Amino acid sequence: MRLKLGVLLALVALALAVGGAGEGAAPRHAYYLFLAGAPRGCEDCYVPVLILTSSLEEVAVSGRDATAVVITTYERDSIWKVERNVSLAAADVARAERIVRLRGQRYRYQEIAPGEVLRLLEKPEGSIPIHRLLPAPSTESLHDLISEFRQGR
Repeated sequence: MRLKLGVLLALVALALAVGGAGEGAAPRHAYYLFLAGAPRGCEDCYVPVLILTSSLEEVAVSGRDATAVVITTYERDSIWKVERNVSLAAADVARAERIVRLRGQRYRYQEIAPGEVLRLLEKPEGSIPIHRLLPAPSTESLHDLISEFRQGR
């Protein structure tokens, strides 16, 4: 009887763990985007970070368009601008070449670890002094992304 109860409790705990993992925020994937062509001026100083709930490979294979967060960084050190709900067409991801087209620009993409993304999100002003037209985003405005990447560590 005790063995059956122990097995039953183990199964319930496993079901709760699996069910809980599917709830809430999905794990995020983040990519640095590097210009695939020749930059104009300091265009390559502003390196975008593309954040998706699915990997770029999954987006390409699925054929379904995705919604992303695009964070424009300055030299991968600080956050210049955050844009949410940016549309990304599945047809704009070339898996074999590791190229993504975003807003008419072609970029090579490189997946980055959650710790690297957290470094940017938790210290959006960075360490390189730059002149800003607008202040860096607050960590409060980035709280949802910070929470999701902390879970992915």
